[in-house]
Order: sequence, then structure tokens, then C-alpha cells
Amino acid sequence: MWLRTPESIEKVIWEAPMEPLSDDAIDLLVRDIKKRERIIINSDELKNGLPIISIGLPEVWDLVDLYPPGGLPQSMKVRLNESDFYIVRFSCSFRPKPNGCNIDWARFIVQLYPGDEGQPIAFDLYPSMVTQEVKHNVKVTLSPTIRFQEVEAGLGCINFGIEYVELNPIISANGVGEDQISWDYHEAKGSKIQGSRLMHMLLKVPKGMKPVVARLDLIADVKIREQFLRLIPGKKEITAKTLRLKLIE
Repeated sequence: MWLRTPESIEKVIWEAPMEPLSDDAIDLLVRDIKKRERIIINSDELKNGLPIISIGLPEVWDLVDLYPPGGLPQSMKVRLNESDFYIVRFSCSFRPKPNGCNIDWARFIVQLYPGDEGQPIAFDLYPSMVTQEVKHNVKVTLSPTIRFQEVEAGLGCINFGIEYVELNPIISANGVGEDQISWDYHEAKGSKIQGSRLMHMLLKVPKGMKPVVARLDLIADVKIREQFLRLIPGKKEITAKTLRLKLIE
């Protein structure tokens, strides 16, 4: 089975303008710019120009269900005797406002919570690193050691894979083998941080463990006249409830 990445988020669970870490952060920034550059910036206009972000509902596939009968490699069968494996797709999008602030850096974060049976971990992540040119029509499958690997277009005899229409630099993933993972996005020449971003995790779970609970988060920096302002999705008491969810029930 081939999983084609959608061009936009299909099910949004959070969408709102990003906000500074504190109510005072923008006022401090405005005062600093006024002091250094003798330029007056309206705080309310600055707040209204902050980008909008969306976070999608994760999609989950049991690894066994992605292969045809008899198509699961023997090395995977051995692993599956010890643990359960799932492919999880995460999604978010960035929408800078016209004449607003551009995003210089952003981090999408996933925290996996332990259960009575043990601790789920990220066995592998994709994309792991995209540093230079924009990539088009990227095909990814799983190696016999259950790791993501890119394959050439048109290569036959592949039972499972993921197809990306486009991958924009700069992307770096962290947290393989851990319970907290992240993807970092950096602005690159000719490639701004905007539009949808799709990420995949190979999730390793203790055998039979259900539910698997995770919390999603996103932070970003916008650059305002050579100054950086750290942003979060919204009020912590609201996002803490909305972005904590069951990946597997």
C-alpha cells in the first residue's frame, strides 16, 4: 500500500493566530526597537500581524495492515513478535499574514506518554534531514531493519511506501529512540516557512499496549527588525487539553 501525502490538512484540531509567550513580550520588543532605532511600532498592529497555524489530527496505520498477505518481510515479523509498530502521520501548516511577520524557525513537538506496559518510542522519523534543494515526488519505504529509506521512482516490487509531492528545506528531525520527538523548520533562501508540513513517525509500542497517548505542540520564532519573538499556539490551558490525544485506542 502506498500512502500519498495530502496537499493540505484534512482534519484540523487546532487553528489560531500564534501568540507570544507572555503578554509583556511584545511590549518589551516594541520598547526595545523604539530605544535602539527610534522607530515607533504599534503593539496591537504587531499582534494582529502574527502568523496563523493549524495542527491536524494525526493519522495512524498498523504496520501489519499496510502489507499484503504474505508480504511482510521475515525480519519485520520477528520484531512484531516483541512489539507493535505503527506509522503515524503528523501535520501542521503555517500561514503568515499579508504584511505580517515571516517565520524564521519553527519546531513541531510530539511527547509520547508511558502506559502500564511500558514506554512507546519513535523507532524512526521522516523526513530526517532536508538541507538544500526542494525535493519533488519523493518515495519512501521501510528497509528490512524497519527504517525509513528513500527509493527511486518507478522501482517495482515494493509492498509499502509513502509518497511526498514536495519537501522544502530546511528540515531536521530529532528524537529517534526517544519518547519526545521534534521536527525543526528553518527559513532558507527561496523557501519560506509557509503552507502545510507532513511528518511521519514509525512508532514502537510495547506489545498490546492501548491506549497510546501523546501531546502535540508547536513553537516558532518570528523576526521583527532583527529581533526574534518566540510564539506558541495559544493559551496554555486551552491547547494543553486540545493537543493531548490518543494516537491508538
